[in-house]
Formats: sequence, C-alpha cells, structure tokens
Amino acid sequence: MLNIKSFTNSISKELFFRFPLVFIFMILCFFLAVFENNQIYLLEQKLQGKLFLSSFILIGFTLATYLYLERKNLDKIKKISFFLVSLLIVYLGVFTYEDSLLYLIFAAYLSITFSNFSNIKSTNYSILSFNMQVTNSVVFAFFSSFILGIGIKVILLTLKYLFSLTFFDLISDEMMIFISIIIFPTLVLANIPKNIEPLKNSLKLKKAVELLIKNILTPLILIYTIILYAYFIKIIIIQELPKGDLSWMICIFLSLAILVKAFLKSIKEQSIFTNFIDKYFIYLMIAPIIFLDIAIYIRVSEYGVTQLRYCLIILSIWFSFLIVLEFIKKQFCIKSSLVSMFLLLLVASITPLSSSNISLNSQFNRFKIVIEKYEVSNGKTKYNLKDLSLKKRVELTSIISYLSRSKKGMQFLNEFFNKNFKTKFEVFKYINMKEAYSYNLKREKSKYVQEFNLYNLAYDSKGYDYVLNLASSSNNNEKEYKLDDAKLKIVLKDSILNLKIDNNTISFDLKEIVKNWAKKNIKKIDNSNYKETIFIRKNKNIEYKLNIQSLSINEKEDNIKVDYINSILMIRR
Repeated sequence: MLNIKSFTNSISKELFFRFPLVFIFMILCFFLAVFENNQIYLLEQKLQGKLFLSSFILIGFTLATYLYLERKNLDKIKKISFFLVSLLIVYLGVFTYEDSLLYLIFAAYLSITFSNFSNIKSTNYSILSFNMQVTNSVVFAFFSSFILGIGIKVILLTLKYLFSLTFFDLISDEMMIFISIIIFPTLVLANIPKNIEPLKNSLKLKKAVELLIKNILTPLILIYTIILYAYFIKIIIIQELPKGDLSWMICIFLSLAILVKAFLKSIKEQSIFTNFIDKYFIYLMIAPIIFLDIAIYIRVSEYGVTQLRYCLIILSIWFSFLIVLEFIKKQFCIKSSLVSMFLLLLVASITPLSSSNISLNSQFNRFKIVIEKYEVSNGKTKYNLKDLSLKKRVELTSIISYLSRSKKGMQFLNEFFNKNFKTKFEVFKYINMKEAYSYNLKREKSKYVQEFNLYNLAYDSKGYDYVLNLASSSNNNEKEYKLDDAKLKIVLKDSILNLKIDNNTISFDLKEIVKNWAKKNIKKIDNSNYKETIFIRKNKNIEYKLNIQSLSINEKEDNIKVDYINSILMIRR
C-alpha cells in the first residue's frame, strides 16, 4: 500500500541523507535543463548536453547503488568504488557509445527494480511487492506533480489577467522544470521502502489487478497464442516467408505473457487459463522464438543489422535464456529475468558489442560490398553510379542515409573515400548517384500514372461562360460554387466526381480514366500529352469541360482509388 504519511515528510533531512548523491544529480540536472531551456552555455553546447544526460542517467544508477548498499555492510572505500563504477559506466555510455544511450537509460532505471534484492535471498513475492509499491509511488507522484503544475499555471494566468502581472511569465518554464526534475522524483523517493522484511512473505493483489490478469489478460494471451500458431502452420504448409512485422508482434506478445506469468502465483483462486499458462506456457514459447529467430535472420541477411533489429536480437536472446532457466530451475524467477535483461542492456550500450557498433559495422560492410563493384580506376579512384539500377540506388541510399545519421558512421564514409564529407548529399554528389527511396521503387513498378507536370499551360476557354479552379477530396463533404443565378455542387465519392447544377447532373469516372491511361502506358502527364486530361461531357443544354491537373491515386494490390482531384472546370450553358 502507498504510505501517504511518508509523502507529507518527503522533503526531510533523513530522506536527503539516505540518497545524497541522487539529490545532487537531480539538482545538477535541473540547472542544466534550465540553462538548455534558456540557451545559456557555460560549456561547449554538446558537452553541456552530455552532462545533462549523464546527470539524468546517474539519478537511476546512484539510486540503485544506494538500495543495494542498504542490504550490505561495506566499508567506505568499497562503497565509493561502487559509485565510481556507476560513473565509469555512464561515462562510457554518454561519451564513447553515444548512439546506444537509450539502452543505457533503460539499464539505469531497470537496475532500481532488483538492486534491493541482488545480494540477499528473495522470492518472487518480495520483488513484486517492492516494485508494485514503487509503481504506486510513481503514479501518485506523477498526478501530484501534474496537479501542482496545473495549479501554478492557473494562478499565474489569474495574476496576469486580474493584475497584469507578467513577471512570473519569465520563470514559468523554470517552475515546470523544477516540478518535473526535483518535486516529482523527490515524491517517488519518499515512498521507497527502507525495510523490505515485510515484503518477503506474500503479495496481496488488489481485486481489480487480479481481475485484469485472471479474466482479461490471460484469455487474451491464449487466444493470441492460437492465432500465432495458426499462422506458423500456414507458413509451413504454403512455405512462404514470415511477414516483416511478425518479429515485433511476437516480442510484444511474449513480453506481455512474461509479465502476466510473474503475477500468476500471487492469485489466490486460480482458473483453468491461469493454471495452463503457469504450467505449459514455457513450452508454447519455443515455437514463437524459433519463428522470431527465422524472421530476424531473413531481415538481417537481406538488409544487415540496424538499431531496431539489434533490439529484436537482444529480446530473442532474453526470451531464450528465460526458457532455459525455467527448464533448469523448474520455476519462473523474476530476479533472474530482471538481472539478465539489465546485463544485456549494458552489453548493448557500453561494450564493443553495443548496438551502435554492431549496426554501423554491419551497414558499412554492406556499403563496401555494393560500392566496390562500381569502382573506376583511371590513375585516380572514382565512382560513377549514374546508371545504377533503381533497386540498387534505393539500397545504397538507405545505407548512406543510415551511416550519415551518426558521427561514427560519417567517419567510416570519410575514411573509406579519404574525404571530409559533412552531409550525405556530398557523398551522393561524389559517387555521382541520385538519391532513391522505396516509394520510387513502388512508383516504377506501378502501371498507373505517377507524375503530373502541367506548368504554364494555357487552356482554351473560348465560348465557355464559367471557368473554375476545382479541387475536391474524398474526405470532404459536398462543395458549392455560385454561378450567377444557379449553384454548382460537387462531390468526390468512390473515385467518381459528381457535378450538379440545379437538376442537371453529370459524372466523371476518375478510376476509369486512370485505367485508360494505363492501357495507353501513360505514366507521366506533361505539356506534351495534356490533351489526355481533357474530358467533355454534355447533359441537356449544359456542357462541362474538365481539365485534370493532378490526381491522388491510392493503389492497394490490384485495386485503385482516386482520393483527390485538382482541375480547371469550364461550363457552357
């Protein structure tokens, strides 16, 4: 349960002396955030930004270190060495492996979840109880800080409105930063339990949480398991490759299942579903992990390792480890799962096997394989990729764009060419290649018109009473245009443009027009073939001349839909 009394004494000497370094890094983080917000740079801008990130990460690591040391009697020198290790980890992450910072941030705050129990015998109940209490504290602190922030904003607006006081506008941002970086974490720290002995015996779940896990999440996981296995059987029977997003679907599914499994022993009255997951889900995880590995292997072999694919690899290793561990220990261990993920995150952030190192080297190797095929040596090495196929240009553009997003990736390119490129555009210019993206490839494969270039074109409006610039979208309602004593109503629906003047109605089937262009193999509309875009319809005594200037064509497999039209409409009555 949330200890409300501890919140009332949140800012106290006892709390500060329990976590002194945490408060120091919070204060440092606050001042650096204020400086950044006001563009005050006492140091070089990038260095100051890195110091802010270091302070933010060290809040998590130092808190975890204090929680660990509370359960262990060590002399001052050993305690100081633990904090120095935290500083070294953060230094490596922020200043050496900066492209893998996200993993380090997750590692820092994940360490809080198990550091209390890492050197003592603990049960799943005790770790769950501690983390649920911390979660309650975070939620309470968040809403308290949010309400405080809203309250201060309302007070400042009231003072400004009633008394024209604008002084506080100058510091309103700093107040919000203070609430976010000082007040919010202080309220969280105030309710972190110091004595964890009462947490060791059992965990009492609230009825709402128990209902959510037992009657909602557990059946949903089983249904999703059936869907995944049905898809796996389909893949085996028709021998097709897994779909691209299957990896993330499996990872989200397995992560949720592991979270639910962690709570199952805490449910008093078990159901058929909860018993089944507790006993047999370890076996059901094997097939999804195999197909996850297959999907990862296919993507990596085709496109190399990226930061996102590296994340999938880390998750796959973690899932596999949990299966092996449960087979050995015959039970699910929360502490081992948290510690193993923490170690994997450290590997991903501060080692030579970090996500940035592996992904950049993988993409650079792909780059060398492609580019070296087009090396031209005439006394001086040159590259001419002007006539490279569109598919290869898309691949090379993707690789160069990926490498140029990071300082180290750009360094790889400069060392390879022995140049000093600043941007990817300089690289494209040097190798004499025009950028190309996946949508270019899609456009090339399409049999429908992809480009409208109708510039400075004079349309013949002789003999027509009205000339209108007409634009309509399938998302818009009916539009009206005034024509002297009448009204023109237009609407685009199901790729058909309907025009109506009083009771006189005419329609243009834009989908059919696009298909006719495809039959004539027209992929580009310009001044040379603009007559293909002119259509004349007559109904009773009214003649409509539609001059199409551009269309938005939405292709889905073999079907097309026109979502937008821009045109010049001429009317003769």
